[in-house]
Amino acid sequence: MISRKYLDDYRVEQVTDTKGRVRSEAVYVGGDYYLLPQVIKGDRRLIFCLSVLIWPALIGAMVPITRAAGIMYVMLPFIFSMFPMFFVTGTAFSLLREEEVMRREPAEKIARRLPPCSFAVMALSGAAFLGLAVTAFISWNDFVAWDILFAAMCAAICAASAFMFIKCRKLKAVRKSNSD
Repeated sequence: MISRKYLDDYRVEQVTDTKGRVRSEAVYVGGDYYLLPQVIKGDRRLIFCLSVLIWPALIGAMVPITRAAGIMYVMLPFIFSMFPMFFVTGTAFSLLREEEVMRREPAEKIARRLPPCSFAVMALSGAAFLGLAVTAFISWNDFVAWDILFAAMCAAICAASAFMFIKCRKLKAVRKSNSD
């Protein structure tokens, strides 16, 4: 299904198939787009691998019973970081799969989704880490060893999403001109 925004990029043509029936097909007539600045293939793979590796850290940090699991201002941002992480993973997969020159819709979706969603994951996991650090400073005696693992997972998620944000923060979908 094509979004209404991209309808002008397609034209309906009548095509005869092998059995002699006339069928209508949507043909892409929009221009070619690419991402600026260029994301090299190695960085595309790294962004995708980081987005996939964040998931075991997100889920694994919630498995052990920790003091952090009972603190609302620690767990809420940590759990809410899963929502933008869905978009990061899907967009990183699209970035990995797409060629250098692509259609308008995937180019704009990648450029619009990856930077803000990776920033949101970074901010939310950083807020969870900060909340845990404040709580550890206030009541260190109540913490268990698993809280250190939770803090390490939060820091790793924050660092991975910060790397993705730094690599993709200036992405912009640009139409390829005929002179390129």
